[in-house]
Amino acid sequence: MKSKYSYTILRLSIFFVFLVILSTMINFQLLREALLQVKGGLVALAVAIYLVNIAIRAYRLQMLLNKDSKRITLKDAYLITLIGAALNMVIPATMGDIGRSYYGYKMYGIKEEMLSATLIDKIFALNSLFLLGFFSAFLMGYYWLGLASVFAMILSFLPLTFPRLVPWNLLNSILHRFQKSLDAEKLIETFRLSWSTKYRVMLVSVLGWLCTSVFFYTVCQAFPVVVHLGYVIVIMPILTLVRLFPFTVNALGPTEVAVAYFFSMLEIPPTVAVLISLTANILSSVIPGVLGMGVILAARYK
Repeated sequence: MKSKYSYTILRLSIFFVFLVILSTMINFQLLREALLQVKGGLVALAVAIYLVNIAIRAYRLQMLLNKDSKRITLKDAYLITLIGAALNMVIPATMGDIGRSYYGYKMYGIKEEMLSATLIDKIFALNSLFLLGFFSAFLMGYYWLGLASVFAMILSFLPLTFPRLVPWNLLNSILHRFQKSLDAEKLIETFRLSWSTKYRVMLVSVLGWLCTSVFFYTVCQAFPVVVHLGYVIVIMPILTLVRLFPFTVNALGPTEVAVAYFFSMLEIPPTVAVLISLTANILSSVIPGVLGMGVILAARYK
């Protein structure tokens, strides 16, 4: 209990520090002017694009769960993905995507397969991100970051090639404390994917990240700035890695600072950059999160 309390204090303290940093970057007069010029139609289009992005991620999860037999529909996978978005609002480092497996199990009765598929889904998401990060880092001249992306990509792909490398026994020992247990063999079996399945899932993952880039580009177009889609695709992997920072609420703060840094290279004022980042954060986190919370409440009611 004490460690949990200390961690909460640490998160709030770091979050406060980032709020102070952001407040020094914002010109409130420019903020009001930028808000008056926002194109509402493009903001609505960005929301629609992100809902499509969620559908792509849901399809990836469905592919993994249905690799041997039909377990869930695309609608089921979409609802589970929305639950992950809701949990990401309160669980740091986007780990709500893992927590959704519990609700998936409760809703559809698939325990080991749901947890394994959720873990694999996260691994593929990170793996494809590192792949894009490799190309974007080299295009931007960050060669050391490109090499780090290659190393991370290889490291994250190892569990998919050698499932027994995952410490399943350690996971079970932790669950035993809560009087829970999992069948390790079922967990491992879900990790065993054919190379054709891995190839198709990777393609879907890359498509998902490209869709995320188009979403962020559309948000940018809603403001009085000039940003090219190619530049967004280049910086998106780095921005997504920044979102894994575990010590703030929904990655609020580090992401805005990173966007302000990259947009400063385009001579975009920090105020507008922070506003764009906050808008994208709200559209991609709060709206799906609220929908996911509705799914959780409906599931509990049933």
